[in-house]
Amino acid sequence: MDIQQCCREDADMDVIVNPTGSSGTEWSLDDRLGRHLGTILKTQGSFPFVIEPEPASGLSGVRLLHTSLDEAMSSIARTMGGACELNSRCRD
Repeated sequence: MDIQQCCREDADMDVIVNPTGSSGTEWSLDDRLGRHLGTILKTQGSFPFVIEPEPASGLSGVRLLHTSLDEAMSSIARTMGGACELNSRCRD
């Protein structure tokens, strides 16, 4: 990747999905540098997985409502242009 690609404001970005707490209903979204991008919450209803982006993050414009965690992660990957991976080391 050349320096211009690397330093663009809209450069592709990988997102790590970190489970938070022990109930399995909330995940933190961070880039590989540890910057917080938002959260995913599991709720009740037809679209139980809700992405809540931080206002100034690159996740602005991502589709917010999803039927599964995998679907939410795929939407994040498409929006950010990189990978979206579950950090399994954070699970108990």
